Amino acid sequence: MSPNSADGSEPSRSSSRELPDDFGERLSQLDESELRAVISYAKSLLPRPPTVEDLLAERPGEEILEVEERDGYTKVVKRQSCAQGCAECPHGPYLYHVRVENHPEDTKGPSLHWEFIGLVR
Repeated sequence: MSPNSADGSEPSRSSSRELPDDFGERLSQLDESELRAVISYAKSLLPRPPTVEDLLAERPGEEILEVEERDGYTKVVKRQSCAQGCAECPHGPYLYHVRVENHPEDTKGPSLHWEFIGLVR
């Protein structure tokens, strides 16, 4: 069974130019379930981008209390020391929405973008 594009025509071979001829020919002979298995396997070989949890580390004076992945952000609840280091430190707990942020220059790699939400009661 030959895979067809959404409009019923044959798929473009332009993307197969980067593949060895015999590999592209073999792929074109696979049925839909076999192609999906190939895609799934190929995705598992790609490097996984870092998550918030991969990049998250407690800094001095901080205590991370909760980390929960959500759709579009990671919920982080933490206690932290203030700049003055007062007797009531650490303060909080505070809620943040945190996302991985990639930089255009990519010289330092991804970092975390923290959005302060407020005090957790």
